[in-house]
Amino acid sequence: MTNLSTTSISSEPETKDFSDTDLHSKKQFEQAATDKLASSLSAFSTQSQPLKTTGYQLPEPPMRIRYWVHWFRVGLSIFLLLSVLCGLGGCSLNAATVTWHKAVNLVSNSVVEQVIGENTNLNPQTSVDNTLAVNVTGKDGKLTIFNFNTPNVCGALGCLYAGYWFKPNQPITQVFLSYLNPTLPPGKQLLAVGENRNQSLPCIKVLQTEKQQLRQLNFCFNGNRYQLADSQLLATMNKSPK
Repeated sequence: MTNLSTTSISSEPETKDFSDTDLHSKKQFEQAATDKLASSLSAFSTQSQPLKTTGYQLPEPPMRIRYWVHWFRVGLSIFLLLSVLCGLGGCSLNAATVTWHKAVNLVSNSVVEQVIGENTNLNPQTSVDNTLAVNVTGKDGKLTIFNFNTPNVCGALGCLYAGYWFKPNQPITQVFLSYLNPTLPPGKQLLAVGENRNQSLPCIKVLQTEKQQLRQLNFCFNGNRYQLADSQLLATMNKSPK
């Protein structure tokens, strides 16, 4: 009886010790799990941060695209500059947009009749509506080139073209007279405006055929009239002019 009581009393501390140990181990396990989860979240956050930063960085375009973009900007700048210069200087004639108009739309009928009578044997009254012209703006007045637009003034040397200087409040003066061949390959223009060379009127570039080549003639104003300043051969034509 005495031994049984002793055994029962002495077993209580063992049970209590087992419970405390088990609870302590459980807390350690939970703490370890919490620490491991926090460490994993921290590592994931650290690894994902560069992805968040680099996700907004676009790759650079290929070199070819950057090259074309650069030259497109350069070409656009040159085009805008030329447009402004032509607007200020009055580029009424250029190699890309040369268009002949009826002479009576640029000057009066009486002037057209005068030009026809001074340079041809045509009937001024009947030829006035058929005559063409183009204006070139200069520093002092303008140059008007007349195209009589008829085979009657054409020959082996070409067709006759006459240019007159129109100065404000002064009589017109003939400053250019030449036979030119108007038959050129498609897309080529007979006349174009050249440089000014500090004269009242700018130079005139004339494109002509020479066998299987094109020659550019540069007529410049010398203060009184136009004279041939220089010329140069251009690229060989692929097709003979029609």
